[in-house]
Amino acid sequence: MFGNITDIHSHTLWDIDDGAEDFNESVEMCMRAEDAGTKTLFLTPHLMYWEQAEDLYDEREEKTDALCECLEDNDSNITLVKGFEILCDDEIFDIRFFKPYTLNNSRYILIEFNFFKTTLADVVSWCDYLSSFGLVPIIAHPERYGFVMDNPSCVEQLSEKGVLFQINAGSPTGMFGEGEAYVACEMLNCGYVDFIGSDAHDLRVRNTDILSCVEMYPDGLNLDLLKKAACENPEYILKDGLYVPQRLDHIAEM
Repeated sequence: MFGNITDIHSHTLWDIDDGAEDFNESVEMCMRAEDAGTKTLFLTPHLMYWEQAEDLYDEREEKTDALCECLEDNDSNITLVKGFEILCDDEIFDIRFFKPYTLNNSRYILIEFNFFKTTLADVVSWCDYLSSFGLVPIIAHPERYGFVMDNPSCVEQLSEKGVLFQINAGSPTGMFGEGEAYVACEMLNCGYVDFIGSDAHDLRVRNTDILSCVEMYPDGLNLDLLKKAACENPEYILKDGLYVPQRLDHIAEM
């Protein structure tokens, strides 16, 4: 359907979070992505505890270098880019230095929350705080949070504050549930999906093959917007450019 995909969210590095278990799986996940048309793969391990941030940063650097060297030896052309998926809670207000933990050392920062306890008011306060540092928050898999499924239109409120959104490639297929699929499809057709990520954790179900998910999407999705989210919009992150989203319609309630 399309190539040159940029996957901005994966847990491909081995033995650093709940993603790849060993080095060989990391290599195979990268090769799987490349075979499926992914040109650029972001490595975004979980950053859950700020007291571990510096050690986690060093570990990510070391393992990324080793992975790049192996892929080069195997004639792979995939580009690996570094970032983190940062768990937000009120501890974020104690942090003043975020740049080493952004996507590709850019203004864009990938964030997640507790799936069930988080409220819209929580997210607004955390995103406002990050924005005060000149950062642009990208919410990972918004379609999976309870507060979004209860009120999908809250995505519009967050967008008005400059927040961007990355859905998981598997969500429109129903991988995470019917409610998650509905929200993901509504967001896509209404222009609220800025990026797509595999959120890959392994070689089995949640792998790096975004294209195989896209091929299972239901009819009626806006393929032009899908292509922008997968192939074009990530260029703003890679170049640290100013991305201005174009929203098309209101998101309907379930």
